[in-house]
Amino acid sequence: VATRFGDASGGFLSGVVRVAKIFAITPEKGAETIVYLASSPEVTGASGKYFYKCSPATPTAGGRDDAAANRLWNESAKLAGIGN
Repeated sequence: VATRFGDASGGFLSGVVRVAKIFAITPEKGAETIVYLASSPEVTGASGKYFYKCSPATPTAGGRDDAAANRLWNESAKLAGIGN
């Protein structure tokens, strides 16, 4: 029988995974907004907007931090071997 990551590892990690599952959502629920944005004519032309639970929303202050986004982009590119 296949187990999910951490379920059968025993010890501390197993306990953390069990607690995390209490707060987790299903993959279907997690994909709901992405599927909505990819398939709904209601959001045609909504490029560049942030959505949460299928509705437009304002990102957190950290999500609007252009300097942090730039650093993340540059570091990710370096780690992927595609940066300057």
